Order: sequence, then C-alpha cells, then structure tokens
Amino acid sequence: MGHGIVARSASPGSTEVVGVERWAEIRRLHFVKGLSQREIHLRIGLGRDTIRRAVRSGEPPVYRRAPAGSKLDPFKLEIHRLLREDPKLPGVRVRELLEPLGCTASKTVVDEYLREVRPLFKPPARTFQRTVYRPGEIFQFDMWQPGREVPHLAAVGSDRQVARAPCRAGALAMHRDTVRS
Repeated sequence: MGHGIVARSASPGSTEVVGVERWAEIRRLHFVKGLSQREIHLRIGLGRDTIRRAVRSGEPPVYRRAPAGSKLDPFKLEIHRLLREDPKLPGVRVRELLEPLGCTASKTVVDEYLREVRPLFKPPARTFQRTVYRPGEIFQFDMWQPGREVPHLAAVGSDRQVARAPCRAGALAMHRDTVRS
C-alpha cells in the first residue's frame, strides 16, 4: 500500500509530501538516466532518504486520510427505529424528529443516508401476474347493491316498490374464434 513520501529538502526544517510527478522524476533520473541517489539529491534538492524511498517504492505515493465520522453517526440507530415504524417517513420529518436530540446534520447528509438505508426497511414489493383473456373466453358477472330504493319493473304504475333489491348485470362477449359451427 503506497503512502505519501514525506520529503526533507536541502533547507533545514522544511518538509513536503512528494507528489506523483516528483516521484516519477526521481525514478526516471535513477532508472532511465542512471544517476546515483547522490546526484539526484544535488540536482533536485530533496533529501537522500526521500530519494531512496522513492526509488525503492513500487507504487506512486498516495495521500490517504483516515475516514472521518459523520455528524449523523450518533443518530443512525434512531433513524433505523423511525424507518422501522414508517418506511415512507419523509426526510423533512426525520430531520424534525432528530433536531431535539441534538442532530445538526444538513439536509443533504440526512437525505443521502435515507436514500442508502430506506430500501432495507421497505416491505417486499407485491408481485403481480398479468392475466390476459381472449374475447369470449370468460364471462364476467357483477353484483350491485343500490344505495336507494329502486322501483320493481313489474310494479310500474303501481305503488309497490322493492327496497334496495340487489341487481345483477352480466356480459358475454362472443368472439368468432370461439363460436363453433
């Protein structure tokens, strides 16, 4: 794992991190031009130990910083609890509920974290099967309960009425491919 090579320059007390370009220059001078580490030291002004480390390292220097924690880290368990109760809880409401607990994370930080974890709390999606019927293949029959009194057909002109009688409606659609001769 390549780490940054800290360079000590010829001037006392000054240090700098050797970048990839400087690292490549040191290696080119040593391996291509055949200069010694001492000659490279005199030409570019870096310390001999720095030059030795650059020549020996097989990878270019890389600056790595230890990952810093997020302002949201102390509140992640609370966010998980809220999402377990309601997976569709909006980000605005999550921030409102976290604020009294001392959360100062920005809208972007909370929303990005919610985008990451919300799928873990959503119920599994329902699966649907699409059913297709050819015309005349099935018969549909619906029941209907009227909300008010409907006059009975036989009692037209009379005072007799049927109170909220269930009505039935049916439809049969025949298709030429299903009719046999």
